[in-house]
Amino acid sequence: MGMTINLKEKCGKRTISRQDGRVVADLISDGLKKHESVTIDFDNIMIASVSFFDEAFGKLAFQYSKEALKQKLVFEKIDKYDRALLNDILLSRYRQQEKESKLKRTVN
Repeated sequence: MGMTINLKEKCGKRTISRQDGRVVADLISDGLKKHESVTIDFDNIMIASVSFFDEAFGKLAFQYSKEALKQKLVFEKIDKYDRALLNDILLSRYRQQEKESKLKRTVN
């Protein structure tokens, strides 16, 4: 059974700040501990910023594998531009994690 987070209810129509992103990230983290999946509802969201996406979703890349996030997170009513931005942010965070991991292995 899953949980749904309605972004408009939690953050308003404009999800632009890291603070909004932190609120959503905390809800997602709590939801993933208690539920099999978390659905993020983008209905009536006018603006979503890089800062918001990075804080809400990008940092999850440090806690969950790509496969786990694909299985556990569902995005509803997200427009194609926001989806592309979200994908870019997640890929960037996974690349960052990979580089940091390689660096640690090299140093050790």
